[in-house]
Amino acid sequence: MYRTFRNQDDKIDDKILIKGEDYNHIKNSLRLSKGSLIHQVIGDTIFVTEIEEITSNEIICKIIDEDSIQYESPLNITLYQCILKSDKNEYIIQKATELGVNKIVFVETERTVVKLDDKKWNKKKDRFEKIALESSKQSKRTFIPEIEGLIKINEIQNTSNCLNLVFYENEKESFKSFLSDSKSKDINIFIGPEGGLSEDNIESLISKGFKSVSLGNRILRADTAPICALSIIQYELGDIE
Repeated sequence: MYRTFRNQDDKIDDKILIKGEDYNHIKNSLRLSKGSLIHQVIGDTIFVTEIEEITSNEIICKIIDEDSIQYESPLNITLYQCILKSDKNEYIIQKATELGVNKIVFVETERTVVKLDDKKWNKKKDRFEKIALESSKQSKRTFIPEIEGLIKINEIQNTSNCLNLVFYENEKESFKSFLSDSKSKDINIFIGPEGGLSEDNIESLISKGFKSVSLGNRILRADTAPICALSIIQYELGDIE
């Protein structure tokens, strides 16, 4: 069932109005018609709605039920991701959203290849937010992950009350033991750039409460590591069974 994210202003009594990009997509691409069902998320509530009328500029839907299924993970995960080349960032946003992250913060480190000024970053951020939105619709999220950045690694705040993990290719200690011992539902993970993290970067993160851990003996690409880590975390602590 197609899903949209609406504002409170779009709900009028027992009706929800759809305009803008969702209107065009539903009418012209999906070609849904009167009687079709649509999930519509407003705040924490998922409404099951039925199309009553399609006008020249809006779709009028009648609320027929609420969906009580819990689609969100019990974990509050922030992914600190070093910005990568080409479309790898978009891939990570899409998959991380499907895997239940709440926030993705893009970071520059000593070995980061991509350098962006504010204008270029803001353009990319707009694109990234759209990808997070579309992926949230596809994966039945009730929450759209926040996209933040672009920050320097030394701007990361100390978060001592969370489980903080930085994945480092030269580390020998597996992070499995930290997951089994963890009582926290607030988790921060840090993934380095294509060239890896320097020792200075690792020391900086450790000083902010991060624990250096390994994802195994094989070296994973910078766009593989976050998907691997998030999958394991959701399996061990979250809602993947």
